[in-house]
Amino acid sequence: MTEAFRRGQKIRFTPSGSSMLPMLDGADDTVTFAPPPDKLKKYDVAFYRRRKTGQLVLHRVVKVCKDGSYVFSGDGQYYFEPGIVHADILALTVAFTHNGKAHTPADFSYRLYIRRMMLKKRLRMFAVKVYHRFFKH
Repeated sequence: MTEAFRRGQKIRFTPSGSSMLPMLDGADDTVTFAPPPDKLKKYDVAFYRRRKTGQLVLHRVVKVCKDGSYVFSGDGQYYFEPGIVHADILALTVAFTHNGKAHTPADFSYRLYIRRMMLKKRLRMFAVKVYHRFFKH
């Protein structure tokens, strides 16, 4: 990957797993990677390596921390993974295909999708907190 980026190439990849559902289903969808910028932005989708396990992960930045680290989460998940630093980031998603249709992060429909997914995640987290407060005591 590093060598391809050094030559100015982008890498196309078919992800596996379900953590980025419904954006990526892992069967027919593809992701195009480019070298990561010096700093990621909230809602960027990045490919990174978990330091403890070495596992390769494709998730979305849900928070950029003051110390420069990132908090990631898959679209199909409701837990957050804090403490990812820039050295862990291998690539940035610059385009993807879903159901045969090409998308980029600049697409209006994609930006609407992100807002809907983040609202859904916040509402579910709120509902879980309410449930635990009233029914788990």
